[in-house]
Amino acid sequence: MPKLRVSDIEMHYEEVGNGPPLLISTGWARAERAFIQHRELLAKDFRCIRHDHRGIGASDSPDAPYSIEAMADDLAGLLDALNIPRCRVLGGGGMGALVCMELAIRHPQKVSALMLGSPCLKVDNFLRETLQMWKELRRLDPVLWAREVTLWCYTPETFNARPDLTAAAARARGGEQTFAQPWSFDRIVDAYCAYDATGRAGRINCPTLVTSAGEQDLITGPRFAYEAQRAIPNSKLHIFERTSHNFWVEKFDEWGAVTRDFFGTHGDD
Repeated sequence: MPKLRVSDIEMHYEEVGNGPPLLISTGWARAERAFIQHRELLAKDFRCIRHDHRGIGASDSPDAPYSIEAMADDLAGLLDALNIPRCRVLGGGGMGALVCMELAIRHPQKVSALMLGSPCLKVDNFLRETLQMWKELRRLDPVLWAREVTLWCYTPETFNARPDLTAAAARARGGEQTFAQPWSFDRIVDAYCAYDATGRAGRINCPTLVTSAGEQDLITGPRFAYEAQRAIPNSKLHIFERTSHNFWVEKFDEWGAVTRDFFGTHGDD
């Protein structure tokens, strides 16, 4: 488990594959689970760099307030420590998209192409209430919390057709110790809820693809994706219809094709 000193923390990261660097940042998941289904696909073309955000997995979990801005600076520091001046960036899982969007705003020279999965410029009242409820539920019972969150991540069709997948997802979320310290999840949710890129997303100047599930994703979904795409100059939008929050799993082949096409035609060699 390699670690590097980044900002005020020790950050865990992993690398796989060869080729131009691709920084992969997910949401509430450890590095080893970050787009694990597509690891071999992406590693055929890129040097994939995955990491644990502060508060997650093997990275440090300081007992202090977190912010999306600080987490974006962490990624800038990770790239500096790895001597990568500029690279392609994939931000998914909702929060990973926020962090990478902020990376492109604060450190535009470091991002040559940006793919965002389920971004939002600012949470609405519905998402804020959902996230606050999840904080309370996780304090009561982390396993019940994991089952509840998993219900929001897949469509009913996926639950019915692939019960082994959804059951495994709930077990992993409930048992993997994603958030090593008791305060980590609360700090991450607070950072998510405080984030506001309204009026600043227009500073992103690299080729950008916004991706989202369809209307069945009530966590984020198109209501945020359309807003983000309109705010980011010259960006494109791809909606994975008939999917929920984990659309890259539910539409494995389509997501892989879209991702490889975008990064194959955008970014530095």
